[in-house]
Amino acid sequence: MRLISLRPDGALHRVWSAAEPGRFGGWWIPPGTPVEDDGGTWSSPYPVAAMAWPKAWFQVFVLLKPDRTDYYVNICTPPCLGADVVWMDLDLDVRVEAGCAWVADEDEFQDRSRMYPRAWRASAQQAVVVVQNAVRTGAHPFRPSFADALRAEWVLRSRPGGAVLG
Repeated sequence: MRLISLRPDGALHRVWSAAEPGRFGGWWIPPGTPVEDDGGTWSSPYPVAAMAWPKAWFQVFVLLKPDRTDYYVNICTPPCLGADVVWMDLDLDVRVEAGCAWVADEDEFQDRSRMYPRAWRASAQQAVVVVQNAVRTGAHPFRPSFADALRAEWVLRSRPGGAVLG
C-alpha cells in the first residue's frame, strides 16, 4: 500500500511506497523504507506509525526513535482511503519533539494559501488548534501509553516470524 501526499495543484509531494497495515488502525513504515519526494528520496532509520482519519484535516506520523517518541503532523485535506491513502498537503505542519510542540512552515502556508479554497484555509487553521490541544492534553495519538503500545507492536512484528498483520 502507498501513502501519497499531493500538492494542491495535483503534483506529487511525497510517496511512501511500502506502508504496511498495523493493528493500531494505521500503517507501519519500516526503517529504511524509501520515501520519494519532490526533491529526491530519503528514509527514516526508525519505525514510523502513520495515522489518518476520514474526516480529519491532519494526519500523524509517530516517529519511534530509539530514545524517544516524536510526532510530525501534516495539516492536509481529509484522506481518500482505498487501495492507497491519498491526501493534499497544505504546507502547514505541527512538530512535536522532546515533548515540545510548534507550528512549522507557516510562511509556506501563507505564501501558498491564496491557491486554496477559503474553506481549506479555515479548516487547516482549525486543525492546528485541534492538534495543539491534543498534544497539550495528551489525547490520542499523543498519549504516552499509545506510543508504548506502538513500540510493543513493532517489537513483536520485528521478531523473525513475528509479523503481525492488520
